[in-house]
Order: sequence, then structure tokens, then C-alpha cells
Amino acid sequence: MVFELKACRRTATALVLAGSVVVGCDRAVEPAAPPAPGPAPAPSPTLDRAAILTAIDAAASDAAAGVARAGPDPLVGRSFSLRVAFGCFGPEGVPPVGAANSEGRPRWAISDDGRAIRLTLSPSDWTDGDVSGPAPEGLETLSGVWINQPWMRSEACPAWSIREADAPAVPPPARVAALVMVRPTGASRVGRAGDQTFTHTVRAEGEAPVARPAQGYRLVLEGRLVGWADERVIRCRVVSPDRPPACVVGAAVDRIAFEDGAAGAVLSEWRPG
Repeated sequence: MVFELKACRRTATALVLAGSVVVGCDRAVEPAAPPAPGPAPAPSPTLDRAAILTAIDAAASDAAAGVARAGPDPLVGRSFSLRVAFGCFGPEGVPPVGAANSEGRPRWAISDDGRAIRLTLSPSDWTDGDVSGPAPEGLETLSGVWINQPWMRSEACPAWSIREADAPAVPPPARVAALVMVRPTGASRVGRAGDQTFTHTVRAEGEAPVARPAQGYRLVLEGRLVGWADERVIRCRVVSPDRPPACVVGAAVDRIAFEDGAAGAVLSEWRPG
């Protein structure tokens, strides 16, 4: 009996050293289960270009499938900072100063004397409706800005170029994604279509011609997302089974800016007030 007790103690000691807990001499207790994982990290408070386009993709897929989401839209009230690169492949003609550019997309052009570059944006007036359908009631104005290359998540100009001789003879894709600046009665007038054309002039230094941008420019739109009449932030419309749905994002914009595409320096900005 003494021999068996000593053997039991030696076995218990060996098991303790091996990391097991011994009860009696013949039953080991399993280690405690690891603690449950904590809650998932909260999403970034500000949605960027990639996040907005991901949400548009999901809404477009639902529209194409005829699916209607139930429940509150988690995008309502979320802050956003959307960047649209433009002029990546060279200058484009812009209207003369004082003329309206209602295309809803930014452009830049070099002056006739080669001494200045003018950036311009005038939001489209979609008060009577947009690519996603008729305008909802109860809104004073709807001002649209197209999101270029919605299949590209990067905020910068593409790192490639296509020689004109190599470009296939295919028509450009239809524009299918836009941000609509919603202005209820009495809200901020920043970005209101027909009220303001946003322009900035980059001037040459010394006697040399103005330097062309190495990586184009960026338009910045910031604010918070708002729901339409159905309380969804993104509206989509199917125009053909062979084309992606056209979608627009409702937004209350409180900052518009032009940035240098290479360094990200702010060139000009506009805020309410």
C-alpha cells in the first residue's frame, strides 16, 4: 500500500509538471476553455471611396436580383469622404469663366498662353430626376456628381497608360454611379446646382509655362449620408438586363475641395456659410 501511494504521488507530480491538474490518481481535468472572443471591431466612422463603392455594388446586385432589403439602413447618418481622381490622362476642355459646366464631373485645362491651369466643377441639376428615377418629393434641389471608374477602389490616378493605337474600338461604359447632394429646404447651399461653379486656378511661377500635374487632381466630397423617401441611402434602377443598374448615393455635403493628385495638398475648399 505504501508503495502504491508513493507511485501515485510520483505520477501526480509528473502530471503537474506536464501541465495537467490531477484529481485522485487516475483522472485528469481538462484545461479551462479559452475566453470567448470579444466583440468585432467597430467599422470605421468615416466611409471612404472603397467603402462607398462596395455599398453601391451590393445595392446594384439587390436591384438586379429584384431584392428589397428590410429594416433600417445602417448607412444612414454615416460620415463619408469621397475622392474622385480626374485629369489623369491630360487636360480636357472646360467652359469659359462664367459659363455653366453641368456635366457633374470635374475637369482641368491649360490656358491659351500656357501660364495657368483651371480646375472646374459644376454639379448637374437633377432636381427633376436622375439616372435612378424621378426625384423624391420634399427636397429643394438635387445636385449630382458622377463617380468616375466605379470599378476602381483606388483614390489615385491609375498607374498605367494606354497608347491610342492600342486602345480597342469599344464605346465607353455608361455612367452608373453618382453622388447626389440632397438639399432640403433651409439646408446649406454648398454644392447646389446652378448656384455655384467651383473653380481653382494653378498659376505658373516665373517665366516658365505652368507645370502639368504628374498624377492629375482629386475632387473631394465630404459630409454624411442621408436616406431617400424609402429611408435607403442608395437608389438603383435597372435599365437593361445586359447593363449594370444605375445607382445614386444620397448625401448632405458640407465640404468640397480640390487636391493635388501627387502630394494630396489641398488647393481650394468650400464649406457652408
